This record gives sequence, C-alpha cells and structure tokens, in this order.
Amino acid sequence: MSSPLRPIRESRGFTLIELLVVIAIIAVLIALLLPAVQAARGAARRSQCVNNLKQIGLALHNYHSTHDRFPILGTYPANAPAPIGDTGLGHGPSLLVMLLSNVEQTALYNAFNFSFGNVTCCSPNTVANPTVINASVAGYLCPSDPGGGVYKSGSNYVATVGPQFNIWSIQGNNSGVGVGMFGAYSAFGLRDCTDGSSNTVAFGEALIGDNNAAGLNGAEFYNCVPWPGSASGTGVGMVMPISVGNLRTYAPTCITAQKNKTNESNSGRQYWAAARFGQGPIVSMLQTPNSRFPDCQNTNDNGTITMRSKHSGGINTLFSDGSVKFIKDSVNELTWWSIGTKAGGEVVDASSY
Repeated sequence: MSSPLRPIRESRGFTLIELLVVIAIIAVLIALLLPAVQAARGAARRSQCVNNLKQIGLALHNYHSTHDRFPILGTYPANAPAPIGDTGLGHGPSLLVMLLSNVEQTALYNAFNFSFGNVTCCSPNTVANPTVINASVAGYLCPSDPGGGVYKSGSNYVATVGPQFNIWSIQGNNSGVGVGMFGAYSAFGLRDCTDGSSNTVAFGEALIGDNNAAGLNGAEFYNCVPWPGSASGTGVGMVMPISVGNLRTYAPTCITAQKNKTNESNSGRQYWAAARFGQGPIVSMLQTPNSRFPDCQNTNDNGTITMRSKHSGGINTLFSDGSVKFIKDSVNELTWWSIGTKAGGEVVDASSY
C-alpha cells in the first residue's frame, strides 16, 4: 500500500511591508543608540582633556618646587632681537615653553634658542625658533576641539590673568602686578595666592582658530572699540575694571563693530609657544565661560579673550592647587571673577561653582 503524498509547502520571502518594518525597527534602534555612543565618546574626550590639564598642573608644581614660583606669563620685549626680516615689536616665549621639560618634552625645550627675545611678531612668517614654534604638542591639545585642522602649533590650554582687560600695562604701570595667578613681567608663587590655591583658577580651556572670518561665535575680533573709561581709548593705564556696568557697555558696542567688519580672521591660540594675548595661550576672565558675547581684542593686547570649549555645558579648569574642576557656563559672574583673582580677599563657597 503506497503512503499518502505529503503536501508540498511553498517557501516564500519577505513581503515589501515586512521588509520596511524591519528596516524601520533597525533605524529606530540606531537612533536610540547613536546619542549614547556619542555621549560615551564625548565623555572619553572630556576625560582626556581633564588628564591633559592635570599633567599641566603637575608640571606647574614641579616647576614651582624648583624655582619657588610659577613661570612668568611672558614678556613683550620692544628692544630684544627680532626674527630675521622683522623690525616690529615681538612677543617672548610663553609659560608653556617653560613647562616643556616637565611635560616630557625635554627635546623641544633644549631645541629652543632663548637668545631670541622675540618668538613671533606681526606676521605668521616672522618667527624665531621655527622648529619649536611650529611643533604640535599633544598634551596641549583638547581632543574635543579639532580647531579646523589649520593651526597644528596651537594650544587649547591657556593661562589666565584674571578679570582684567589689559595684560601688559596692569594697574597703570608695567610692574606686572596682575590680579590673576599669572602676570606679565612678574612671576608669582603659592605664597602670593592669599585667596587659597584651591579657590584660584590658573589654567582653562580656549578654542583654536580655523583661520576663517571671525563671526559672532566666540572668535576673537581685533581692533575693537576701547574699554569704557580707558586712557587714550586703548585700555592702557586704567584701573582693573571688574565692573558689570563696564562689561555691559563694552559687549554690545563690540558686537556692533564686529558685524561691520569683514576682513578679520580667527587665528586664536595659533602659537602655544608665544606669549600673545589671543593668538597665544593667554586669556582673561572678564566674561564667563562660553559667553554669548564674542571675544574682542585691540592692537595693544587688550580685550575680553574668553575661556571656551567644545564640551557640553562648560569648561575644564585647572586650579592653582593642581585640581581640575568643571565650571558650568551658568556660573555667576561675580563668582567667576572671584575665583579669577589670587589675592582679592573674596570668600567663595565651592558649591557656587
């Protein structure tokens, strides 16, 4: 007796609707996972940035243990030997040069010729010590800021002069007695930090320029309007202007001037090795982190160059005791100014920032 025939089942593929549903589900899963992946990458970059600042903090304290002071911010030598082909004023080496031996860059430090008083001057083509000046130092760069990939010799980590507009002629003279942890012409140590090293910012973050036209996104704008009440309309010879009124007067006029300018380019933090305000690793603390007001600077190295970062919600800052803290963009202005001074006598609660 023959066995009954089994029914033959026809195999079929996915229908178009089923395929679209599967694709939609995959797309939703990717959309849900992508922010988490990006957040994880951002956290890793921020962690590396914190580590870079901690290394600079260790370097500062190693330097301090040897010299009983932190490095000088820099000099503005009018009569020092200028780079070949340049007769203009120049800028001396920055404090990041002085720290090279303490950040495992001894070879770069030994290659630097300190007989040149000037490092850079009025043109990118007029530089002394080009091998060192044009070198890229990984520990001076934040992984979150590509900087347009233009200035490989830049630095995202900047020393602060505190809440003041003019860094070279401070308090009406050239003594360099600044309000921040660092000052021009003079070096300060922990003994000068009477506000407490854990309450005084030493370093912070800033963005490297991309050589594009300076817009209203924080890029510094040169040849700005003068600070209110400054002598000769430049800011030179003035008293340190920690004033909400002055800042509120200055910022809108600077924005207006910037909108009317078309030939300014953003070369911020171009040289880590040059003690230049704006183009070098030097900032002020007049404006709070990532301020909505643009950075302004005039030709006399005065201005409101501000701490900024690509991290969401704030910046990493290195305090004078070597600790690194994340300061939110929403920090109160008076609190920000208070932690910018080394001997202002302010009483600041750590919970306020």
